[in-house]
Amino acid sequence: MRPTLRWLTVAASLLLTFGLCGPGRAAVSTHLSWGQIAQSRLYDDPNLAAPLHLFMMQLETDASVSYVEFLTPAGFLDVIPSDEYTASGDIETYHWIDADSTHVWEYWGYFEDPAVLDDYGDGLYVVIVHYTNGTKEQTSVWYGIPGSSQPIPTPTQRPKLLWPPYDDVVASPVSFTWEPVTDPSVGDIYLNVLDPGSEYVVSDVYDVDATASDPYSLNEGRYQIEFALEHFYATTNLDGIPFDLLKSSTVLQPFEVVAARVYRFWSPVTGRHFYTIDEAEKNKLINSYSHVWTFEGPVFYAWATQYDPNMMPVYRFWSNRSSSHFYTLSESEKNKLVTTYSHVWAYEGVAFYAYGPNNPPADTSPVFRFWNASDSTHFYTIDPGEKDKLVNRYPDIYTFERIAFYAWP
Repeated sequence: MRPTLRWLTVAASLLLTFGLCGPGRAAVSTHLSWGQIAQSRLYDDPNLAAPLHLFMMQLETDASVSYVEFLTPAGFLDVIPSDEYTASGDIETYHWIDADSTHVWEYWGYFEDPAVLDDYGDGLYVVIVHYTNGTKEQTSVWYGIPGSSQPIPTPTQRPKLLWPPYDDVVASPVSFTWEPVTDPSVGDIYLNVLDPGSEYVVSDVYDVDATASDPYSLNEGRYQIEFALEHFYATTNLDGIPFDLLKSSTVLQPFEVVAARVYRFWSPVTGRHFYTIDEAEKNKLINSYSHVWTFEGPVFYAWATQYDPNMMPVYRFWSNRSSSHFYTLSESEKNKLVTTYSHVWAYEGVAFYAYGPNNPPADTSPVFRFWNASDSTHFYTIDPGEKDKLVNRYPDIYTFERIAFYAWP
């Protein structure tokens, strides 16, 4: 809605009615530190033909605030009470205290009828903060393109994630891909990922011409993607309070991470192999030690956590004597090295989790362990062809010892 002179006159009248032009306005920024106003088309099911229409306001204050009211450009007045959660019709409110004692106030409206958003609209929003001592102060923010009378453009393109598939299982690290943006009202792409505890583990912004994200290392578990095509502005109102203003078209999509890649390196300097599930460790070797370690890529999938109670830890040891690592799933073998051979093998903890030899899942494969007596090192492979090659061609160098554990090929 483009503001008119009549609207500005009505707004000024409302400001006076609520005492919003009175003294002490600048003091409100001492207690109200940040705000956000958003409107969005929301899709939370791939079979949903029409979106829900969302209005959201979020505010952050100190402990002096007892509740919050706000007045919309359309003259609609509503409240965010101090209750932890309230629900009435299509409206939900939340109030909680985060780790740094900031009070967070949220107002969410989910509407099937887009006309309901007319109660909110574009233009001047007035926020009235009520304090615990019975007084109140107020501030206002223009919900539109900062420095103009123009509304924020409304993205209408329906976002479509191509990977991961809806409610499917994937391995870590996860790279998200999506259909190209064709809507000229989209200014950027916003990607959030929430973990099983509803904490944000990914929150990134991508350029409008991007079609894929960076890879993200995620532990096993169920996640929720919030993927938005948005038009976003960050502004500061006349009282010095920062506000984020946006309109978006958003899709919510669940997925599950069920495994992670185990990477293999080869060192032509030491003649040793190294295996890691740790993305940071992998990247450090690639970026800082490529003169020592040659990246051979992922060789099998294991688990960063004990995602299944039947999984067992695979322990990692380091030997200065042979300049090599050793991996074992055997508790007795691990304990023997810790108690009897600690002068040879330094225990480095759990490398990853895998399945033992007793009833491994049908979709797993054995990881074979070899011993090289010439340099006192071990070699591991899930590749049957590589295993047969060592057995048939290099029996004088590599001795097949056993199945080390079971993992995903």
